[in-house]
Amino acid sequence: MLAPVSVLGKRKASTLKSKDYILHLNSSSEPQTGLSESEYEPAASSSKPVLINGSLVEGSTKKRYQCTVEGCGKAYSKPSRLEEHSRSHTGIRPYTCDTCQKSYFRENHLQAHARTHLPASERPFVCSLPDCEKRFWTQQHLRAHTEWHEGAKTFPCPESNCNEVFAKHHQLRSHICSVHSPPGSKPYPCSHEGCTKSFDTNQHLRTHLKVHNDKRYTCVHEACLPTVERRIVFYPTWTALQHHTRTVHPPACTHSSCKGRVFASQKSLRAHQKLHEQRDEEAQLNITIAGSDGEDEPSAKKRRGGELGRDWKCDEEGCGKDFKSSKALGVHHKVVHLGRRDFKCTREECGATFGYKHLLQRHVARLHCRNSDKDEGLQHAAQSSESAASESELESEAAVSKPLMGIGAITGESYSNRAQELLGNSKAFRCPHPNLPFAVCSEGGVPDGSVDVAEQVPSDVQCDYIYRRAYDLRRHLRAVHNIEVEKEVADLWVRKMKSVA
Repeated sequence: MLAPVSVLGKRKASTLKSKDYILHLNSSSEPQTGLSESEYEPAASSSKPVLINGSLVEGSTKKRYQCTVEGCGKAYSKPSRLEEHSRSHTGIRPYTCDTCQKSYFRENHLQAHARTHLPASERPFVCSLPDCEKRFWTQQHLRAHTEWHEGAKTFPCPESNCNEVFAKHHQLRSHICSVHSPPGSKPYPCSHEGCTKSFDTNQHLRTHLKVHNDKRYTCVHEACLPTVERRIVFYPTWTALQHHTRTVHPPACTHSSCKGRVFASQKSLRAHQKLHEQRDEEAQLNITIAGSDGEDEPSAKKRRGGELGRDWKCDEEGCGKDFKSSKALGVHHKVVHLGRRDFKCTREECGATFGYKHLLQRHVARLHCRNSDKDEGLQHAAQSSESAASESELESEAAVSKPLMGIGAITGESYSNRAQELLGNSKAFRCPHPNLPFAVCSEGGVPDGSVDVAEQVPSDVQCDYIYRRAYDLRRHLRAVHNIEVEKEVADLWVRKMKSVA
């Protein structure tokens, strides 16, 4: 006869310190291989409050770890389960498949997915019925397959007055769509009130249900983060969040010279910041070149935008121009090499056409809107285009289709009227010849650095040429009056005239 066996009841971690345990003695002649867990229940004791999420709750419960997200009432018995559940709110998927890069919330989900990459021969459960060699990963799937062989139909139609029963769930969904739903319905309808959409798969339905979540998106900008005095703000759609970001937190340049300039999109801001980088590199390059070149060598003329980043070169023979974008290259090719003139003056009596929009604006401001207060904006645009020398203006001669000359242009009356207007507005100055108030290098082709034309006898013939820049004055004196003036002298004279005006 076997000796009596003593069996100690299984201890549970949750009641290890607060409950008494009963020792079960078995004196039967036959040994017991195992006892049910119900026989190990501790002795009844008074219920004590349980700490759940920082607050005491009367009575004992296994699921003491509750989700703290508003509107979610899920609770779990272990912190690890709660952590797994919280990933469904945060969207963090730490488990990634090495083969297809799909990610999952739980490790067991990844393990179940990894089996899909294995061949069918690796599945351990095989159907034993004749002429069926299907294999399965779990006993549950094999049992459902066996019931299908036996003709079991476990999916009845939930509609009243319908006695149809189906062996597969997808068969039941197809039946509901074709018989009990409006025409064109799909197996997975949206259950949200007022929504009539339906979908082919459950995944598409779950993705669609996010549209009905009013708390789907929130702004993560520092100024919108929730504080004690400010509640968190949600946005139902991605479009609403983007509109909020563009209007309330527009992209701004942090460079000191821009003074907080804002842009319509991040793409425009990045393109603008690239200009700052190129300008800094250009300035550093100029400093290096200035230190290596001799003092007597004249500096090369600088182009607007600098020399860096001109990666788009015109491939037309004999051209050789380069640009900073494909768009600028395309405009250059259409205007210069194809002769396109897409911008036409809207005045019927004019008919002038231009290759660039800013040239049309300048034409309208100069000729058609000179005395009109309504077109001050066009005049301002024309003045801005004059002050900023661009590559397109270097090609303006080739880009403009000039109208026929009128009688005023032939007689010089138009130029005289224009000159008088500019002189009256102090925007230009008249050529001082022959009473030049500064020293010249030569006159009449005879070099003499000490000649002072101001000491010569004044002449009654006054030159009608007007100018705005010292460069234009020097060219005029050289070409018309055969007088050479030093650059520094002419610059000083023009600055003096502008300061007096």
